[in-house]
Order: sequence, then C-alpha cells, then structure tokens
Amino acid sequence: MRKILLFLIITVSVSGFSACRDQKATGSVVSTSETQEEKDSPYMEGNKNIMRRENEEMQMFIKRYGWEMQRTPTGLYIQILDPGKGDLFRENDRVAMEYRTFLLSGEQVYCSDSTGLKVFLVNRSEEIDALHEAAQMLRPGARARLVIPSYLGYGVAGDGDRIQGLQPFMMEVRILDKDEKIPENENHILNPYNITK
Repeated sequence: MRKILLFLIITVSVSGFSACRDQKATGSVVSTSETQEEKDSPYMEGNKNIMRRENEEMQMFIKRYGWEMQRTPTGLYIQILDPGKGDLFRENDRVAMEYRTFLLSGEQVYCSDSTGLKVFLVNRSEEIDALHEAAQMLRPGARARLVIPSYLGYGVAGDGDRIQGLQPFMMEVRILDKDEKIPENENHILNPYNITK
C-alpha cells in the first residue's frame, strides 16, 4: 500500500513539473535593473540639472568679484589668499578655523566673531564636506575663499536656519597657526579679525 501511494505521489509530481516546463511565457519579462534604471533616470537627470544650475550661479558670483579660483574635482571652488606655513593638514588633524559665511547675494549670515571657531578633526568630525576638503589643501595660518555647492554644504535640507536647501554659499576662512591657542570649547569667541584684509 505504501509503495502504491509513493508511486502516485512521484507520478503526480513529475507530471506537474513537466506541465510547468511546457508552458510558454505570455508576456515580456523586464529585469529588475532595467526597472530601477528607468525609475532612477528622471531623478538623476534632475540632480544633474540642479548641479548645473548651481555651478552657473557660482561662476557668475566668482566673475562678479573678479576672483581667480580653482575648481576641485568635487566641484568646490577655492582661492588660497595666504598659503600659511608648515605641513598640509591630513586626516585626523585638529583644525581651528575663523570664518565668515555669505550667501551668493553677498549677505553675511554667520561669523566666528559671534558664533565661535569651527574646531574639527579632518575627515572625522561632523562638519560640512567642503571644510574637510579645503582643510587638506591648507596649512596652519592659511587664508582662503571657498565657494561651496549645496551638495558639499548643507544639501537638500539646508542648515535649518539661514542657509536654505540646495543653496550654494561662500566662506572666507583662516586657519589658526599652531602657536595660537586652540580653545577646547568650540563656541569660544575670538577678538574681531577682518579676514578680507
């Protein structure tokens, strides 16, 4: 009895598999990667348009002031006003920076005189990508201008205060010399320093 039952189960299974194998596809099959690519395409095109628009806006801003800036592969514009002295900063180095932040309209929105120094570890701290990149191109005592695309700054969300989402902006920075005391508290206020001199 068991042999007959086992024979019936095997027969039904084999005939079921062969029936599935003989069926022909009734529609076209689209691979998952193609579907994802189709979905991503409008977003990728939109991002390229945003980057193109921001780059044009930054170039017009730079041209308006007649600055000679170099563009890094990431899209950061930098003009080194004073190269400073010593070795370039590397990953994990501690940087203390005076700064002024401007919108591309020319309006100043932040200044280390009132908000305190930016003190961070290169590539190890929560600071905008543009400052980590710029720090590695500078030495102690260096001064520079940065024109920053939104994706190296505060991105789609903005900073939640004065810099809107998808908004490029400009910074003037000065890195403290090694013999200058770097405060432990990041909110330390410096005496006024005119970075544009």
